[in-house]
Parts: sequence; C-alpha cells; structure tokens
Amino acid sequence: MKESRFYNLLYIGISVFLVFLNLLNKKTLGLPPVDYGLYAILIALGVFVAVRNHRFNVPKGYLVLSGIMAAGMVLNALVSKYSPGPLYSTLGGLITFMPFILFAVSYNFHMSDADLHMFIRLIIAVTCGIALIVYFDTLVLHTGDDEFQKGIITSGVIFFGNFSSYCNQAMVLTLAEIYRTKDKRLYAVIAFLAVTILLTNQMKAILGMMLVVIIFIFYMTEIRRWVKITIAATGIAAIVAILSVSAVFMLKFENYMDNAQLEESYTKVARPALYYGALQLANDFFPLGSGQGTYGSVPVNIVGSRIYSDYELDKVWGLGDDTEFSFKMDAHWASIMGEMGFIGLVIYLLIFFYPARKVSKRLEGESEETRKYYSYIIKAGILTLFFESIVLALPKSFSFMVVYAGLAGLIMNRKKTHIEEI
Repeated sequence: MKESRFYNLLYIGISVFLVFLNLLNKKTLGLPPVDYGLYAILIALGVFVAVRNHRFNVPKGYLVLSGIMAAGMVLNALVSKYSPGPLYSTLGGLITFMPFILFAVSYNFHMSDADLHMFIRLIIAVTCGIALIVYFDTLVLHTGDDEFQKGIITSGVIFFGNFSSYCNQAMVLTLAEIYRTKDKRLYAVIAFLAVTILLTNQMKAILGMMLVVIIFIFYMTEIRRWVKITIAATGIAAIVAILSVSAVFMLKFENYMDNAQLEESYTKVARPALYYGALQLANDFFPLGSGQGTYGSVPVNIVGSRIYSDYELDKVWGLGDDTEFSFKMDAHWASIMGEMGFIGLVIYLLIFFYPARKVSKRLEGESEETRKYYSYIIKAGILTLFFESIVLALPKSFSFMVVYAGLAGLIMNRKKTHIEEI
C-alpha cells in the first residue's frame, strides 16, 4: 500500500512540476526543452505501474477509437502527396497522440480521493504562483511584448496566451474545491484569478472564464432551474454578442474572404486563413485530410509544407517562411481538420471528449456530491479548453494535458469510497 502511494505521489510531483515548467518561456529563460523529458518520465512511470500490477488498464472504447484514428494516420501517410516522409509523419502522429497516451497511462494509477484533492490544490497553487511571477514581471522586469500583449499585465517570462487560458483551468478546479469544502477563503483565489484574466486582456480567456462560471452555476448550484436557464442563456448570449460586435473579430474574416485583397497580406490574419484552408484540405483530400505533419503542426515549423504555397497561405502574414512571427500552429482545430479530414476530426473529438462523455457512468452509485465534484472538473475543464483552443494549440501544451488528460485519467480510475462525502 505504501509503495503504491509512493508511485502516486511521484506522479503528482512530476505532473505539477511539468505544469510549472511548460508554462515558462524557454527562449526567455534559456532552459532546454526538459518538459518533453518529464512527459516521457510520466509515461514510463505509468507503464512501470501497469507492469508491476500485471495489467494495463485502458477503456475498450477508448482503445478502439484510438486504433481507428492511428490506422487512418498510417494510411494517409502512405497516400498523401504532402506527406513529409516517415520520420516527420511519425513525429506529427506521436504529438497528436500525446494527450491520449497520457490519459491511458494515468488510468493505470489508483489514487485515493485525498491524493486527488492534494493534486488539484497543488495545480491551483502553481497557477497562482505563476500569476505572481507575471505581476512581478509587469512591475519590475518589463519583458512583455507590447506588439502582442495589450493588457495591463504582460510577460515574456511565460507563454502568455497559454497562461491566461490556464487560469481558467485553475478556476474550474477552485470552484470545484469550493463546492466540495465550502471553504469561503477560496473565493479570494477565484477573485485573484478572475482579476488576473481580465488584466491580461486576452479575449479568449475572458470568454472562457464566462463559460466556466456559467457551467458552475448551471451544473453545481442549488438555485431554481428556471434561474439557472436564464443565467446560462444570458451568459451564452453575451458571449455570442461580444464575438459578433467585435470589430476586430469581424474584420479579420471579412478581410480574408475579400479575394480582391489577396496580395495585401497585411490585411489578412492567420487564424481565419488556417480554418478556411483546413476546410479546403478536408474537402480536397476527403475523407482523411492531408496527413500528419503537413498542416499547422510541429513538423511544419521544422521542415515546412508545400500546402502553404500551393494554397497561397504563404501570402498571409505569419504563415510564410520569411516572417518574424510564425502562426502556423495558432489554431488547433484547423490543424486537426486539415491533417485528418472530416472523419478524422469526428474520431478525434470522440476521443478528446471521452472522459466528459463517460465520467457520469463511472461515478454511478456514489454520492451526489462526489459525482458533481468530479464531473464538473472533467466536463467544464474539457469544454472550456475546447472553446479556447479554437484560437491556440492549447491541447498540445503539456500543462493542459496534465489536467484534461492526466487528471481525467486518474479520476476515471480512482479508488472509490463508500462514504457520503469526499
């Protein structure tokens, strides 16, 4: 028992350190990419635990979907004219599968509620600690890039876009802890995170925060149902209205769709171009897409891809090889759709949302408080991540993997207790 808990605590320690390290800007601090090494250690630890227990646990449905997706990737690597070759196709596929591999190995740990609560509290603490670094950077170091960071607080020490969104993951966990513990002191943490998100002036994170709160009110509170529906409908309408009336948001798409301005690359923006290009690729290479490592993924940044010139995407500022800033990996779902096609996108989404779809069934027979607590963490975390990753490659970030894949796997196979309160 003590030996098993030692491995559980080791998993927690490595994961929390990975969250911290992965949010740091390696270029600013001059650190090597050791986060890949930490991820590999986590996977090796999970495999070791599975071998030690003489059984590798993975949900059958999860395994089947992953196998189908992997088969499609291999087939596409063989037939796609844009395939970058075995090495980079394999690299692209492995990076796509990293969160799913983490979920599978995390599923083999068997943690108690007490250890899971500790893990969750540590993630919250690390996020708040990084926020304090951002405030210090803003007031003292001044390393932020004014061209891209328009908020009151800025930082070049961390990956700023990822950080603002990660604060929402911490908000999900903190709201869940408030529900579980009824500790009113945690409202100060919520206020701190909310103010921090607002001060970053990152629209995706602000809208994501609104979504987090809406889901909490609708799913976790005891107020009357008609009040919940009213609040949820109002909040969703506000999100849609903000997007609809945003001059910057609308101008981006209008400019991109104006073919008369094709040569004026500065009038276009990368994300709409990536999504429009993804639709073209999914249609032109139906049903499997252009293949791993060809569009919006890591190999493209390493060896490039002819897609960008063939589809005139290289004329868009940030998507050409001669621009200072590369936005080729700036839209996660565009990359998935382009490389994997419509069918691959559907399968990917089924795997991505697997914990959210299955957690309620896994928690059948337990207390309502336990079911709501863990279900909210998984469902709200994954849904908010899905929403925010429309404009960033957040699911490929290790810090997010630790929560939506690692923590989800631990919750799905936790040690069930037979008491009414967790």
